[in-house]
Amino acid sequence: MPSSGGVSLSDTKPVSVAQHATGLDVGSARWKPSGVTGTASYGPLGAALRKARNDAGLSLRAAAVGAGLSYSTLSRIENGLLPMPSLDAAVAVARNVGFDEREVLRLAGPLAPPGAAELADPGLRRSLSGGRLSPGAVGALRQVHLRELASEFSAGLGAGRPVDVRLAAKQLRLALVASCRLEPGFNSDRMSYRIPEAASDSYVAQRLWSAHGVAHRLIADDSGTAPECRPAERASAAEREATYVASRILVPPALLAAELRRGPLPVSGAPAVFTAALERVASRFRVPVDWAAARLAEDRIGEFSW
Repeated sequence: MPSSGGVSLSDTKPVSVAQHATGLDVGSARWKPSGVTGTASYGPLGAALRKARNDAGLSLRAAAVGAGLSYSTLSRIENGLLPMPSLDAAVAVARNVGFDEREVLRLAGPLAPPGAAELADPGLRRSLSGGRLSPGAVGALRQVHLRELASEFSAGLGAGRPVDVRLAAKQLRLALVASCRLEPGFNSDRMSYRIPEAASDSYVAQRLWSAHGVAHRLIADDSGTAPECRPAERASAAEREATYVASRILVPPALLAAELRRGPLPVSGAPAVFTAALERVASRFRVPVDWAAARLAEDRIGEFSW
């Protein structure tokens, strides 16, 4: 079963801050490619997307699907007359036309001078070394990214408790195959996820494995890669990330806060009193007690004294 132990997401390489010193205009949420001034051109991103679209034989309308852009706006972006309005829009168009998302970031320049200035704040200086983010800083930013990814996804699952994990899978067009004698993981089509037979006797275990598969699929879709699940490598970054996202899908912050408003945890008293309250939260969300405790600790809900 996926472990609810501590999650460390810092196994990544440093990235350059200086090389992205221009890009996103934080105030207007619009991009300007590095080195571009004035309004005459918005750089090579539009042209690169236009070439990829033509190579794919797609119309402007098809390329704009899901990007929140009209075909006429995309046409003006391709011709350098308008900036790309957001990172999400650029990534959506890139996926539609088969363009490398990393190239989107390189051509657009994702960090503006205000963002670089924020990272250079004296209060953050220990997260930087030689103008680069430390591995720990990259890991912390990755965890923020995954937290926001899970929150955005969970918002579409409704306010019911426990969270409907099969609805979550359905939204990702993922089939859950229960009581499978093979090891947990994705079938070759990557459209179905095997839940181990050993979990068939436990409703909670089935929910955890289902959420684990959903999390892998969500993370893969977000990065434009094929989902992989390797339970035997539970200490790997990919498995820890999936467990972390799964915990936030099954126990979303908004629903957890609502549950605690309905029945607050004790702020003092014997350990048994707090344990009983924690078991109530775990029961409401149909997760193990340690998952409920980890989510409460992460959201820093409640200050306890004995």
